[in-house]
Amino acid sequence: MHKLKTLMVIAAVLLLGGLSACASGTTDAGGSGPNQSAKQTALQGSNNAYAKIPADQIETAGTDLDFIWEPKDPFYGFNKSPIVARVHIESIDGGRSFSPVANQYVFPQTVGKMTVREVYKGDIETGTQLNYSRVGGTVTYDEYWNSLNKAQQEKILRLNGGSKPTDAKFIKATIADDVDIETDKEYIALLIPQTVQEGALKEYSITGCQHGLREVKGVGTEATVLNNDTKTWERLDSFVKLP
Repeated sequence: MHKLKTLMVIAAVLLLGGLSACASGTTDAGGSGPNQSAKQTALQGSNNAYAKIPADQIETAGTDLDFIWEPKDPFYGFNKSPIVARVHIESIDGGRSFSPVANQYVFPQTVGKMTVREVYKGDIETGTQLNYSRVGGTVTYDEYWNSLNKAQQEKILRLNGGSKPTDAKFIKATIADDVDIETDKEYIALLIPQTVQEGALKEYSITGCQHGLREVKGVGTEATVLNNDTKTWERLDSFVKLP
């Protein structure tokens, strides 16, 4: 196994405390090989900060997560989320490992801006542009390293002969079976509002991983949403309770 991949898998497991936006549960580590172009090439699209990062400078750290999710209830996510909306992803502004909301280092996240197209539940307004965050993102290796506590760093150092790994400049931290968010696409998103303590920044966490971000096409009640597990398109009212 590639040395850096092994170390990144260990680090990913140690960082799972920041995964509450997906779900809670037990975890097992897994990882993809280095520089796999299909998974690591930055997604195309306008206003995508990840598109500026050369694929050969990115290493993937993959992590498995056991969801607390009720697959037999199609409206489980809708009922659990305070806000459910159709949103257009305007930008991917980049990744971060330090959350200003939690005021601490977290499992890497992707942040950007989205515009609300339709609201199915909650107190946001159609037409407004909002900040979003989502678990899973690409950050510099130094940002990833700084998110580890001293004991975690020392464990990696021991496995790497006492030195800090330098194989990759960026780390793409992902959750197994999750999907990448893409600019210039519309999704049905399960959202949780979050505010920095000083109130200077408000953002909406897209929760539920692959279950909470489903691509949508069509309009009105005739719209369909993509099931990220089966890769099939389903009726909007199979996922969202319509008036």
